[in-house]
Amino acid sequence: MTTTPHFTPTPAATPTTDSLFCSSVAVSALSAAVELGLLDDLKDRGEIRFDDRQEGADRIDPAVVRGILLPLEWAGIVELDDRSARPGPGFEAAYLDRGYFYWLAGGNGELTSRAPHVALERNRHGEFYHRDMRAVAVSSRMIGDVEVELRFDKILADQPPRAVCDLGCGSGQRLIRIAGNHPGVRGVGVDIAPAAVELSGASFAEAGMADRISVHHGDVHALPQLPEFAGIDTVTCVFMGHDFWPYDKCVTVLRRIREVFPDVERFLLCDVVRSEVAPGPQTPIFTLGFEFAHALMGVTLPTRSEWMAAFDASGWECEAVQEFNRPPGGLLFELRPGR
Repeated sequence: MTTTPHFTPTPAATPTTDSLFCSSVAVSALSAAVELGLLDDLKDRGEIRFDDRQEGADRIDPAVVRGILLPLEWAGIVELDDRSARPGPGFEAAYLDRGYFYWLAGGNGELTSRAPHVALERNRHGEFYHRDMRAVAVSSRMIGDVEVELRFDKILADQPPRAVCDLGCGSGQRLIRIAGNHPGVRGVGVDIAPAAVELSGASFAEAGMADRISVHHGDVHALPQLPEFAGIDTVTCVFMGHDFWPYDKCVTVLRRIREVFPDVERFLLCDVVRSEVAPGPQTPIFTLGFEFAHALMGVTLPTRSEWMAAFDASGWECEAVQEFNRPPGGLLFELRPGR
């Protein structure tokens, strides 16, 4: 399979302290450029002026626009002159991978910046850290759009669903796309984050699909028996399966999913598994950030073999496993209820 190389900043593969520092600044700047729409403006228009954002609710001082883009010039992502910015040689790769940077600095920036305090927190249960769940939802969609969602589309095209529930629905875009591809499908979204529920609900309404797709605030660890779950034949879950763990809790959650969806015929579970290779020059994008952030949160990241053991113990049969380059370590498990 041919893949587009991930974004690589201009400094050497073995970083100096200088390049490490500049890289960290560039990550924050890139995340800000994603959040503010500057990267999309460059993608769509090919050039932006520093004084483009001087009116309206999203106005930004021209000096601030330039200040955000300056680290991206260091990284080769943009090229600047006195008044404007244009895409640089690294722009296309950085744009393709923008979700990883937004996930790290936007969604998890407060978590990682407070790493010492989080690590020393004695009561490491409940809400002992904070993440921007709206940014996590949006960045996860950006990450999944490159490869994961295309696989989902193919699987569902081969075996069209009647009704779909997306656990951890995030921004809601997956359900919107599925409903658009399959006009007769009914959709249900579930998410534990109020910000994600609000975002997905607004997205369903904006897409004109609020009559076909509903969203519910709920914890996958204690899924209620909702009337909307009747008739659901396909359950999906993307990038949140690690929240089921550790093992005993995961087995309980997987069994509960079988119980609350009495008509389920397949469960498409996509997640990033823990790397079993020591970090080094070949470590791909996302892996270190993913494992670092989840270690701070006290989240167990399973390996592929640990997932397979949990499926077997909870009564799910794994019919196939698909691997992804984007995100690295991503796997899609195609599950069916065991007899």
